[in-house]
Amino acid sequence: MIARSSLHALTIAALALAVPSFAHGQSTGPIHDGYDPTAPVGGHFHEGELGEKLMILESALKCNCSCGLDVHSCQFQMQCGVSPGWSQRIRTSLEAGESVEAIQASFVADYGTTVLMMPPAEGFNLLGYFLPAMAILAAGAMVGIVARGGATRAALEPVSELSAAESERLRAAMEKLDEDESPDW
Repeated sequence: MIARSSLHALTIAALALAVPSFAHGQSTGPIHDGYDPTAPVGGHFHEGELGEKLMILESALKCNCSCGLDVHSCQFQMQCGVSPGWSQRIRTSLEAGESVEAIQASFVADYGTTVLMMPPAEGFNLLGYFLPAMAILAAGAMVGIVARGGATRAALEPVSELSAAESERLRAAMEKLDEDESPDW
């Protein structure tokens, strides 16, 4: 009995040592630009007016590490070597007194308009702004046409009098319907 409980204690201790600790505030993965193992847990630069501008810029710029995320999301969700350096560049420029527009323009000058999360509404980019709305309208029109069954308003007008041939055809159709729906017992 004592041997079994000591075996359980050793197993639990081995598992506790094998499971990684998640108590660290920053990634313990590969070293990348901007990683500081001595940084305090919960330390954040997005406070105050400077922090608001930093957040605006980090959210407006797309990281070019091919993750497709904005700079802010990438540096806190990925093991990225690009976004922490970009964040530091933005922070340094803001502390130097540059405007948000000037900093964004410098990134566009360095990396092109692909660095923007929302490309400018000009030229071919207009297709990306208007195509979804046009597709939704076209799909709605198609649903309307299919739901109507192609019927026109004239075809939906009520009939006031039936001809003798139409009356006979209707009587025959009603008799066939009665036969098809009558019970077999």
